[in-house]
Amino acid sequence: MEKDHFRVRQSVRRALLGITGGLCAFGTVLAAEPDLLELEEIIVTAQYREESLQETPIAITAVTAADLEARAVTSAYEIAYAVPNASFRPAQAAFGNTMTAYVRGIGQYDFDFAFEPGVGIYIDDVYHPFTLGSSIELLDLERVEVLRGPQGTLFGRGAIGGAVRYVTRKPRGDDTGAISVTVGEFDRIDLRASYDFALADNVFARVTGVSANRGGYQDVIDFTCAHPELSGDLPINPVNRGTGCKTGTQGGDNVLGARGTLRWVASERLESTLTAELMKSDAEPRADTLTNVIENSPWSINPAVPYDNRFLPPNPYVTYATYRDPISGLAFEPRTRLDKWAVSGRTDWQLTEGLQATAIASYTDLSSTLVTDTDGSPLNVQMTGGVQTIDFYTLEGRLSGRLGRTDWTAGVFYYRGHSINDQIVSIPFLTALTGGDPTDPSQQFVNAHNDHKSRNRSVFAHTVTDLTDALSLTAGLRYSRDEKVVAFDNTQVQNPRVLVKGDKLDWRVGLDLKLNDNIMTYGSVSTGYRPGSYNPRPFQATQVVAVEQEESTAYELGIKGDFFDRRLRLNVAAFYTDWDTRILPQGGTECPLLDLGPPPAYDVVPEGTPGAVQDSLGNWCMTTVSRTFYANTPGKVKGAEAEFAWQPVRGLTVTGVFGLLDWKSPDIDDDPTVLSDTPVYVPKRNWSLGAAYTFGLSSGATVTPRVDIYGQSEICTATARSTSAFPYASCSDGYELVNARLEWASPSRSWTIAAGATNLTDKEYFLNKFDLTPFGQPHTEGQPGRPREWYVSFTRTFN
Repeated sequence: MEKDHFRVRQSVRRALLGITGGLCAFGTVLAAEPDLLELEEIIVTAQYREESLQETPIAITAVTAADLEARAVTSAYEIAYAVPNASFRPAQAAFGNTMTAYVRGIGQYDFDFAFEPGVGIYIDDVYHPFTLGSSIELLDLERVEVLRGPQGTLFGRGAIGGAVRYVTRKPRGDDTGAISVTVGEFDRIDLRASYDFALADNVFARVTGVSANRGGYQDVIDFTCAHPELSGDLPINPVNRGTGCKTGTQGGDNVLGARGTLRWVASERLESTLTAELMKSDAEPRADTLTNVIENSPWSINPAVPYDNRFLPPNPYVTYATYRDPISGLAFEPRTRLDKWAVSGRTDWQLTEGLQATAIASYTDLSSTLVTDTDGSPLNVQMTGGVQTIDFYTLEGRLSGRLGRTDWTAGVFYYRGHSINDQIVSIPFLTALTGGDPTDPSQQFVNAHNDHKSRNRSVFAHTVTDLTDALSLTAGLRYSRDEKVVAFDNTQVQNPRVLVKGDKLDWRVGLDLKLNDNIMTYGSVSTGYRPGSYNPRPFQATQVVAVEQEESTAYELGIKGDFFDRRLRLNVAAFYTDWDTRILPQGGTECPLLDLGPPPAYDVVPEGTPGAVQDSLGNWCMTTVSRTFYANTPGKVKGAEAEFAWQPVRGLTVTGVFGLLDWKSPDIDDDPTVLSDTPVYVPKRNWSLGAAYTFGLSSGATVTPRVDIYGQSEICTATARSTSAFPYASCSDGYELVNARLEWASPSRSWTIAAGATNLTDKEYFLNKFDLTPFGQPHTEGQPGRPREWYVSFTRTFN
């Protein structure tokens, strides 16, 4: 398999080189090309001040809005295509509109409010404590900055792997704007509009609106219609069927939203900004397909139709899910919804020539509806539906200045969040075994109303001291205190409270040396942490447990340089991360509880009892309950990464990134049940290569063809173990994706027309796979990636 992937990568590279050469020749024949411009200088603010990306001693990928558009990036997770050693992707189907983010092997896949992402998410310096609802549809972006490695001193809680900073455009009052329409495959219609204007001489406004609609790419098929000979007494789906027994689709989305920003420039020393955002998403469930089934499983309580291989679909773009229990009549509407509104304000005040104050405040309110039919069949092996509401606010104050040869920033931060999770988990097999009536829709295995609260307070300081004109010292400290409390009420577990407290002192020290005006080297040591937590899904009282805090320390060496009159930019970094405390969730089972104790007493039977099964604790019983175990599994992460941008000839730009990562853990290596050392949610290699060539026409218009290729090695969503019925079912093969785009811009650049295709080779691949058999369930599922799609966009820009 690895050799096949190598051959594919080699052929893709040769194809890209051929395309690049052809574009050069084509442009030479047709064009009076635009003058060559040196590579654009990118300004970032990762260290609380404006500075060149090339002079910031941190591994940062900065992607501008124009580059995102040219790459056909339409979702937050696709940003990772431009970032080495980053893995952003939609979370498993059960987690709805959520992004899973990992940087340098560290992140978080669970969307629950109990856990911080592991990669800090910031929008205009406003902290977002979760990835639920993460979307870039409404952000009116200027750029995205992805900081790699622990950022504990700069960004605090949850930035144990890195941080993502979305930076939006400031209002300037210059009467500029744009209107864009995009149409494409699967009934895609996207509308975007923005306008920047002045309300007064010193009051500016910017408004943005968006409507994004796209149909699903996975067909929902009525199994009874398609396979009547295998359907037994299953009812026919009452939904009107189209061609081929199709009743609907999955994977579609419908987003509406608006964002408005007011900027008041009171004087040269004082300005304030107020932003409000609204977003509404009414989407189909994520595309999700059944990939494996244990034969003769008792989990189906319909004796006439067993849950077996008959429900495996012919390809990943088909599912037989109904979101309905044919026995009890319980049904969930197959829609995932998200409603979000947020306000934030920021004031910057230049107190003196050497002292500036910044104050930031925000409030966010979010409600999300999640549904999943994990078994992918007209039976009900497991269905889940619920609503999660979240509200939180943040406050931050900073003082910045320069003292002698030192730039310094000191500040305080406060966060408080509240979430209520109302959820039904329908597992009729377990309902019957625990004494319930699976034919009664009101009696479900879990009917939860869980109340979560969290709080963080921190103080921090960051300094950059110029020891000489070429040598600088960076140092920082941050002290954080966290509190979390949850009250469970979920049928099986009622009213116990878990209180988790912790504190952490993070630090950073680094040296950077400017070898000349264009080349800088640096070295640093930094720490990060993720607050302690608790098991958010206890199915009985023994599972109400705290989860300890995670911590990491990273060592990094890097070099950044512009070469050949700034026509080539090359940034290289190597790192070693000691993940001192790493909490690894692992699926398992537990016998039913008779008495909490201590010690707890389980409903066990003697080994060898006919029909008995063994749980993950070694006990024998007639049935088991799913349980997630959390174990400290320290690990070491080392790797290297490179980014380059090159303008070899007039009009041609070639870009690329490459990431290499090696993850080791003695606890994993010494575990005889572990079959693969592939790290969870992190490919060992990822890379991308892109080429764009702009040539001019005699009219003054320009034409720009562009090709982008992204590749990654195998990725797993759980550790492959021999204890699973399907040990490798959580691992997806590596793949390469090719995007292509052709853009025409008018002589005045006020009109732009672009046509393109994503996944040009129509590669069939999985975004993630999930093995439920370690939890005692009889199946595995996977989320297929989007197939080839074409699009055409029209943009009118007002300058």
